[in-house]
Amino acid sequence: MFVIIIFALLLGYSNARGLTVSFKYAIDSFAPQAPQLVWQIEAADPCQSITLSYPNDLKNACYITRVKNEAIKSQLSLPYTKRGCYQLKPIKIASNYPFGLVSVWSYIQPNKVVYVYPSIIKTTNQKHQNLVSNNTDEGTEKHKGDDEFESLITHLPEMGLQRISWKHYAKTQQLLVKQFSDFKSADAQFDFNLVTGDTEQRLGQLCFLVCQAFESDINYSLKLPNNLIASNSGKLHHQRCLQALSLVGNDNE
Repeated sequence: MFVIIIFALLLGYSNARGLTVSFKYAIDSFAPQAPQLVWQIEAADPCQSITLSYPNDLKNACYITRVKNEAIKSQLSLPYTKRGCYQLKPIKIASNYPFGLVSVWSYIQPNKVVYVYPSIIKTTNQKHQNLVSNNTDEGTEKHKGDDEFESLITHLPEMGLQRISWKHYAKTQQLLVKQFSDFKSADAQFDFNLVTGDTEQRLGQLCFLVCQAFESDINYSLKLPNNLIASNSGKLHHQRCLQALSLVGNDNE
């Protein structure tokens, strides 16, 4: 039995030698879905029976039967389903090869936090819904400007001669001026105090509006208790707003 254990120790060490496990990125989630960690695993020689696990969460452990010469990617689910921000704990990389008699392991500590955003709840607040719909192509606001010809108006002395439509003057003997318009979207503001329900319901509705505004590619700001995110658009602004929503009144670690 002693010889078998020594042999298993040698095989276990040989199996794990040269194994490289790299943390790539985290995938944040919307409650009650769990966030994911994406890993890249590679080995100089074939390696078998690799397990990635999070502390006290064997249920969601990631098991890799065999790692060959090419790198593979694997996802590890985390045990967080409640809205909040969580600092990652050390992840255990282990192998029980061969026979399960011995275990070879190591730990990796990603310097990263993961977010669980609020559950998305469709809002019934008509004012907020209009803020998004009024900024689509059908709801753009019209301003005087220089972008697009709109109409002809009667010339006034203070207007100068630059925009007189001489073509129309030749036909009608009237001094008419070309008026131009540009079309700009009014910035939307999503306000915690303007949605109804308890805290989680309000955050869920704001989460819905933020996602809808992001998909519509419009500018929007977000007003939360003790936090105001200025108007902007784009992916980074969207992520910043979702992270702020996940942190409202929440001290999870």
